[in-house]
Amino acid sequence: MEEVHREEVHRDEEDRKRIGVTVISGFLGSGKTTLLNRLLRDPAYADAVVIVNEYGDVGVDHHLVREARDNVVLVEGGCLCCVVSGAVVDTLRDLFMQALSRRIKPFRRVLIETSGLADPASILFTLKHDRFLSERYEYRGAIVLVDARQGAEQLAGQPEASRQLALADAVVFSKADLADDDQLRRAEQAVVAINPGAQRCVQRPGEPLASVLREGPDMQARRDGVALANWLRPFSAPRAGGHAQVASFSMVLQSPVGRPAFLAGVSRILERFGPGLLRMKGLVCFEGEALPCEVHGVHGELYPVRQLARWPDGDRASRLVFILRGLDGDALRRAVGEALGQPPG
Repeated sequence: MEEVHREEVHRDEEDRKRIGVTVISGFLGSGKTTLLNRLLRDPAYADAVVIVNEYGDVGVDHHLVREARDNVVLVEGGCLCCVVSGAVVDTLRDLFMQALSRRIKPFRRVLIETSGLADPASILFTLKHDRFLSERYEYRGAIVLVDARQGAEQLAGQPEASRQLALADAVVFSKADLADDDQLRRAEQAVVAINPGAQRCVQRPGEPLASVLREGPDMQARRDGVALANWLRPFSAPRAGGHAQVASFSMVLQSPVGRPAFLAGVSRILERFGPGLLRMKGLVCFEGEALPCEVHGVHGELYPVRQLARWPDGDRASRLVFILRGLDGDALRRAVGEALGQPPG
């Protein structure tokens, strides 16, 4: 028991040492520029770097720039703003080394803005598979902006928008001051139909930044598995309506599963169903292991398993959620049951 406790303490210390990375995404016109402009000037981001495609994307006015060095500028208020130079992997490496050599001030978190037609999957892939980055940075989720006026129509008609939303850990409804009550209600319903587990908030001009934007994800809740359990829970509840192309379902596996067989089975499922399986995420009880593990697959790629510090509740069953687009949900459910070697409960 003491050994397990020591491992938990060591893992918590390692997590705290790593720099948190949050992706800010959203479809074209969703308000990312306005939000990033505000974040750059907020004292809450004095310890942060915001990575953008071009300075023009966030309107960094010359009178707000206190210092410029290479592709990094220090904005009034203390936030660093960095333009992507080449691949994101190179930018993150360069930022770390510049801070290490004291060419720029130290930073504790990074926000990466994706273009309106991109989703966070490639950044998640980079952080998981590049050893230099995985030892120094930690992916802390994606915040997706949804236009309160046009969100329902965009999610129904734009595959890119629904792909972004499937990967969201939090959703911020923007332009709420320009939307009527019906538009906001329909946008919220469209979000819940695709990703009911994502934290949701409305951001209006002049109001304080939403806590998810100001403070970032609750890392203690993430380590304890509480955040994951909260994300999984709404998928098991009945939901009215739905999305024409995007669907989701949850599965419960009552018995512990063997780690090698489970991971091999999930990998086959991800490979077989490819891009149509937008996201797979779950809390898994492996045979012979006292602590639960988080599993995560995106766009055909299974990411390294992450052991959690403790069980978030008294339920020791494995819980899996699948978000799919344009696939036969029943066929996928059967295939998952067969691949895992046990019927879902």
